[in-house]
Amino acid sequence: MLDNDADHPHIVPPQVFMPWKENWCFTGIDQEQQTAMVWHISLRPTDGEGIFTCKFDGPQLRVRHVGRHPIGRRVDPRVPLTDGRVRFEIIEPHREFSLTFEDSDVRIECAATARFDSFDFADGNLAPGSSPLGELGLHVFPFNHYEQSLSFTATVSRTGRDDIRLTGWGNRDHSWGWRDDFGFRSHQWICANFDDSYVQGSTMLDTTYPERKFGGFVSDQTGNDPVLAIDISSAYWDRPANDPLPDLDRDVSYTLQTATGRELHLTAHLSERYRILYLNARHPDRSQVYQDAQVFCPFTLHTTGQRGAGLLELGKHLSGDGIADQVGRR
Repeated sequence: MLDNDADHPHIVPPQVFMPWKENWCFTGIDQEQQTAMVWHISLRPTDGEGIFTCKFDGPQLRVRHVGRHPIGRRVDPRVPLTDGRVRFEIIEPHREFSLTFEDSDVRIECAATARFDSFDFADGNLAPGSSPLGELGLHVFPFNHYEQSLSFTATVSRTGRDDIRLTGWGNRDHSWGWRDDFGFRSHQWICANFDDSYVQGSTMLDTTYPERKFGGFVSDQTGNDPVLAIDISSAYWDRPANDPLPDLDRDVSYTLQTATGRELHLTAHLSERYRILYLNARHPDRSQVYQDAQVFCPFTLHTTGQRGAGLLELGKHLSGDGIADQVGRR
């Protein structure tokens, strides 16, 4: 039944302004060799292309590849995804994955294996109130998203040089749906691996909901425990609002509350960081940039005294004429 409000203008759902994306992201850190990796595959069928990213950074290795490859509106799930240099294959869903990169003088073969079960953020915390996206907009991620802790091994072969063998912990996520990267205002994603657990905390501020949202999970052999709230009061990079991210060389601490009543205190040791890799998004008219810094660093879980390692991913929206040419590479 139509009510009187049906005759008046309606709020336009954000989907109208968003492209469809399906993303896979794999990250990892070899602590001993202080070498970080990011693999990112982004299918954008509404744009007719996929973007394939492979970045490695360490004392003996630096790889930066971002490739664009034509795709159709449908992708055969049985065929590995590739742009000719990056290749991604699901060996066993939620368990085993293969990633390779090859150019004229380097080949990287990476195998990633699940440490714990995937966590679907649709099973996690819901913010109060309403969103133009409905229930989806009340989750910390306003699109379909799940994540998982990993271990990895990688072999780097280079012409005329000894191979490099890397091992370590990492994580991966998989997301899909309508999304607008320039609708994000800020985010903080804690991705910390420890000997017997994985601690993930996420907070987002975006245009689909008026307040900051919180979520995440703690994984161990018993399963996943959703995160309900995060104290982010020691984060120091959000203000001033339109300033670029600072050097990110000071530690930051968090307290996470879980659905089972646990309280976890942990510190990301940015002062001891291994590497920073960036996945910035720049608007075509150059008036907006979303900075995305992936800081690989040690973590301390004060609740147990354990030392671990992982990733603190930070994002911040900046706007202004030509801002995309002032922040990061052109």
